[in-house]
Amino acid sequence: MPSLRSLVTLAMMTILASGCGPVLKQVTVASATEIFRDGMAAFYREEDLILAEQALASNLKLLEVFLEASPDNPDLLLQASQGFGAYTFAFVEDKITRHHRDPHRIEVHRERARRLYLRGREYGLRLLALRHNALAASLNADLPALRTSLARLRREDVPALFWTAYGWAGSIHWSLDRPEMLADLPRVLVMMDRVLELDEPYFFAGAHLFFGAYYASRSRALGGDPERARLHLDRVLELAGPTILMGRLFLADPYAIQVQDRTLFETQLRLILDAPEDLSPDYRLLNQVAKARARLLLERIDELFL
Repeated sequence: MPSLRSLVTLAMMTILASGCGPVLKQVTVASATEIFRDGMAAFYREEDLILAEQALASNLKLLEVFLEASPDNPDLLLQASQGFGAYTFAFVEDKITRHHRDPHRIEVHRERARRLYLRGREYGLRLLALRHNALAASLNADLPALRTSLARLRREDVPALFWTAYGWAGSIHWSLDRPEMLADLPRVLVMMDRVLELDEPYFFAGAHLFFGAYYASRSRALGGDPERARLHLDRVLELAGPTILMGRLFLADPYAIQVQDRTLFETQLRLILDAPEDLSPDYRLLNQVAKARARLLLERIDELFL
């Protein structure tokens, strides 16, 4: 994970350099960009969830400091879009699950999740606009125009496209009382479809994970489709492999809950909890998040199944 002292020092240098000419400022931002890029790998290797939450929160704010100095830096924009999405899923949504019996705290964390996902979306949109002006304009147009713009994207655009759509989807998910945001959901679906076309395995088949959750978390009347959900989640297990536990987590929640398969629910969560701590050393944090969520879900098994 990036050294907080190093990043704070660079942030102060950036502020001071703003009055000392563009060259020093560019050098400082370039150094920070490299630290953030390399540090993300260290973040995913972290096993302590409390340490990871505190460090990522601090680093996200520092990212925004550097983006003030270099607003069109593509590396920083991508790190911000991914960072806000990952932070919100791993730590804010965890609090929603953890405090499910406290309506006031749930509402506080739901609103926080919505706002943080929106920040991730906005950084992603800025990055996409830098690379593809037509795509940025078509996001407010009809779906055929959006599909035409998305067809121009290539595999190197997938990270920006995925994390933008991810943040957008997250903000919609926690805005069910805002019809104007729900109206954007079809745009997210076609963006994730394009991710699948360009790079199906990207981020452990993250687009398949999204569609698995999407089709499993809705009733059929609202567009849900358990069969399609299961196909997507099985594809996650195939592409991500046995060392990443998120596919199993989503098979339990929302899929097994939606189809009321208690055996599948319990089996998948037990497999997560029984998995070795060093199952995937480079992505230990993802598995620790899955394990923490699995413990919370198992505690509620009698509430979730009739």
